[in-house]
Amino acid sequence: MSKASDTPRSLRVAVLTYSNRRTGADDSTGDLIRAQLIAAGHRVAASAIRHGDAPVMREFLRAWLADPAIDVVISNGGTGIGDCMPEAAAPLIEHDIPGFAVLFQVLSLEDVGSSGMLSRACAGLAAGKLLFLLPGSANGSRLAMQRLVIPQLDTTTRPCSLAGLLADE
Repeated sequence: MSKASDTPRSLRVAVLTYSNRRTGADDSTGDLIRAQLIAAGHRVAASAIRHGDAPVMREFLRAWLADPAIDVVISNGGTGIGDCMPEAAAPLIEHDIPGFAVLFQVLSLEDVGSSGMLSRACAGLAAGKLLFLLPGSANGSRLAMQRLVIPQLDTTTRPCSLAGLLADE
């Protein structure tokens, strides 16, 4: 794992909301994620609301991961037992970050009890970029962003951060 830097770095983040019901006017979870990113000094490089089966979503993610103007992709929604985002992302992930899923389930247990075990939130390194799959619920995504994602996107986090794995611009 890369060491922490003394200089904060503003990352370019794409935010995907997986939903067949949400629109730009009522994407509360996407809005929450974008607001937290901006408050932490990062830039929202792209944003979209999409829905489809695993192959469709995989190709959408693949396009963002290939975009040199994007450092990190954060998806919300589609991580439930009957949903497809983990399956869509799995072939793209070169290095799984299992600790993310474990820590999120522990935090979820504290927040929502045994229902936390149903989470399939996950993270990994894909095409040299960070990829996070978060739940569609605003509370679940807020928890993940505040406790796990935002601290790890901070290049000054000690002793190390996931952001330190990214190549410099």
